[in-house]
Amino acid sequence: MKIPLTLNDKKIILSAEPTDTLLYILRREQFYSVKCGCEKGICGNCTVLLDDTSVPSCKIPMGIIRDSSIVTLEHFKNNPIYQDIITGFSQAGIHMCGYCNSGKILTAYSILKKYYRPTLEQIHTAIKNLDSCCTDFTTLTNGILYAVAAKHSREGKKTNAKK
Repeated sequence: MKIPLTLNDKKIILSAEPTDTLLYILRREQFYSVKCGCEKGICGNCTVLLDDTSVPSCKIPMGIIRDSSIVTLEHFKNNPIYQDIITGFSQAGIHMCGYCNSGKILTAYSILKKYYRPTLEQIHTAIKNLDSCCTDFTTLTNGILYAVAAKHSREGKKTNAKK
């Protein structure tokens, strides 16, 4: 089956079976930021942006993404918010191991996009199932709060980031 879509801002046509997962196809296409973790949509290691929403690619069948936009971490690094997130993570002392980067970074992006000033509860709800093998829950929460502050600073807005 031929599936037209936009992958990292390039219109392409991928060959896949309707039941193939997006994770499988992205790995086949050599996008290695998506990692094969739990394959149940829980751990976040295979996270991508599907129409600007973070989703676990292991749970997305190719048959439903016709004409969708997919962004992998490789391309998301060009987004100005990426640098805000990396700055916030660095301030919190988060060291990126590479395995769980897409889950942490793209989930943080979803939080920053959805909430102007996210509460601890909103952050905790978003990150509760992430497999953050290289950091703990509290440090990741702080990293996201610092990322909010970095984004607001870049945009010239004031914020009250919590430590």
